[in-house]
Amino acid sequence: MSERPLWRRLGWFVGLWAASVAVLGIVALIIRTWLNG
Repeated sequence: MSERPLWRRLGWFVGLWAASVAVLGIVALIIRTWLNG
């Protein structure tokens, strides 16, 4: 079993974190415009 390099695992973690933050921001923006509209 070959161990993946550390930067690849960190890159996956950072990518997933950034995607979740982006999704939460989009959902918050949609809810805010829906409540104000």
